[in-house]
Amino acid sequence: LVGVWLGMELNLYGFLVIMNPDGHYIPEPCVKYFVVQSTGSILMLGGFVLLMQQFVAGGLMMSVVGTVLKSGISPLHSWVPSTIKNSSWLASGLMLTWQKVAPLVLLSMIMPLGGMWMVIGLMAMIGAVGGLNQNSVRIMSAYSSFVHTSWMLLGLTWSTVVFMSYFLVYSMSVGLFFYGCSLMNKLSMMSQLSGAASGMGLMMLMGMPPFLGFLAKVLVFLMSSSVIIVLCIMGSVISLKY
Repeated sequence: LVGVWLGMELNLYGFLVIMNPDGHYIPEPCVKYFVVQSTGSILMLGGFVLLMQQFVAGGLMMSVVGTVLKSGISPLHSWVPSTIKNSSWLASGLMLTWQKVAPLVLLSMIMPLGGMWMVIGLMAMIGAVGGLNQNSVRIMSAYSSFVHTSWMLLGLTWSTVVFMSYFLVYSMSVGLFFYGCSLMNKLSMMSQLSGAASGMGLMMLMGMPPFLGFLAKVLVFLMSSSVIIVLCIMGSVISLKY
């Protein structure tokens, strides 16, 4: 467990450099991300210490709360949209994809199944409803990621292979969409390229039938035997509006 914590800390310092590569970017998202991740790390480490001292219930609770905070999932999710709103396209894309892998896998190992069901349902509903009244592409992407995270967590409760398959498809979708969005500000680039990349990424994120996003959802749907899948489907249908 301490090795997992150490890996996350090294990841944090490397990611802060990516968030502010030139040293003159807006400092607010970097500071907010650092404070949130540091608080989560302190809670995790405190929980691990309590576990080693045989205080199992308290240690497990602190570890779960710290991991939930670091991964930015419900109910400790409110820092994600505001941080992504002011970050670069590259940092936003990594924050929504790669940065979630380690905390989510750790969470599936230490969190009771009943707690996982509750988190999955909350993520699906908050992601669906939260993005409806937004006008920022980055913030809508953040709320969309909550819905997709509920699908990934549901897949992770049944199979690591299903989780990785969904994660790879989701990462590809976000990468295409954000790449297209980043090109739209550069006059030297052809608008057709940015439009095609954004459109392809969006269709995959929406999970429309011929695209990979739909196949990933079908894979999770076939693997899952829990009623919570209904909330995930409802969340995806509502999020189609934005």
